[in-house]
Amino acid sequence: MDVKTQALDRVLEALSPALAAELDRVVQETREAMQQEFQARLDAAHSEIERAVEQSREDTRREVTAELEKQFAERLDGITAQVRNEGGQQVAQLVDTIAQVKREAADERAKLEAAMTEQKNEWSGELSKVEDERERWRIFAEAQEKFADASSQSEMLTRFLTTAQNFAQGLAIYVAKADGLALWKSKGNGAFPKILSKETTDPESYFKTISVRGKTVCAICASPAFQAQALDYLTGSLERAVESFGLKLRTPVSKQAV
Repeated sequence: MDVKTQALDRVLEALSPALAAELDRVVQETREAMQQEFQARLDAAHSEIERAVEQSREDTRREVTAELEKQFAERLDGITAQVRNEGGQQVAQLVDTIAQVKREAADERAKLEAAMTEQKNEWSGELSKVEDERERWRIFAEAQEKFADASSQSEMLTRFLTTAQNFAQGLAIYVAKADGLALWKSKGNGAFPKILSKETTDPESYFKTISVRGKTVCAICASPAFQAQALDYLTGSLERAVESFGLKLRTPVSKQAV
């Protein structure tokens, strides 16, 4: 080890407590900001959907009811005039006409109920999407805390594997060895080789390395189907947690050196 390398290591060791504290602060601020944004978006989405559903239901019911009442009044007026003009010999025809009007009214009411049911199903689908988005943001918000609270890198990787499996059909973690990236653990469906590199990865698969101070320590691989944006976010959170964990491990050595 030359003099420059020794000097650099001493500087890094001296800065490790400050870097660890700064990383903890950044993680905490990011977590709080995500939680606030998540809650605000959730409240706004629920309020807007509930208001739209209620307004649409009320408008549809009012329009159909008014149309039915208008049609019924027009038919009734016509029947009354017909009875007055033609006399009692038309009673049988009048009865049939009234029955026809009732059937038509029943048909219109059935159409209204069907339309309202269809609209309800559509809004239920939208609400389901909001709930899925809510669960997604909850996982993101809790991920950083889960990774940061791990007592070892092995536990940290295990927590990542469990969390990220929600966004991939199959998921694997590779750790850096002397001969390359070796398979550590995998979950879900997918065939993962024991040794992997970016050049040998299936182009249809997800692959991303995690580096600390320019050195690759592990890699994440996912088989289709997967959600790339979600995996990118969780992989970034894991990378920050691994780096922070390494700085915390160096802190006692720095104090001793001082």
